[in-house]
Amino acid sequence: MTVIAAAIKDGKISITSDTQLNFGSLKVNESYLHDRKKLFKVNDSVIGLTGWSATSQIIEHLIEKEPELFKLSNRWEVFETLLTLQGKLTEEYFIETREDSEQPVESNQVDGLIINTQGIFQIGSYREVHQYEKFWALGSGRRLALGAMHALYETGASAQEITEAGVQAAAEFDDGCNLPLKTIVLE
Repeated sequence: MTVIAAAIKDGKISITSDTQLNFGSLKVNESYLHDRKKLFKVNDSVIGLTGWSATSQIIEHLIEKEPELFKLSNRWEVFETLLTLQGKLTEEYFIETREDSEQPVESNQVDGLIINTQGIFQIGSYREVHQYEKFWALGSGRRLALGAMHALYETGASAQEITEAGVQAAAEFDDGCNLPLKTIVLE
């Protein structure tokens, strides 16, 4: 459970996450954790991950070991990066690719948002990639975050203020999210 929010406005792009970690019904506040991150810088991009902490840790490890694998400048580069990572995820990190009998393709168990100077990209566990023009959010608190960001977007609020308001709304009302928040802004 988590929330990641991203927004583009006035030449700046912001990504914000909450910091709570959940193990089923057990929630762990950031003050108990060492080096718990949901936002990862790689090359000229920032990746915010939701979902299993095991897959987040795998992606963090790959970013540290092989940052050259992460080509994220446009939708097709992101897609091709996910295809490249799939082999590593299954062969070197032994991820479980099955989710249910109805799934269309093998899962990579990775969901997240990517920001860079080209925009906001959503990545899904079946390697789908979507690009957003204004703002987007993922995670258990996404509906609350999207509502808060929608309410602010046409005001004088900055990209950072928009994403932080989204995460704060999710942390206030969704039991899978909690403050403090973390934000990274790119020009």
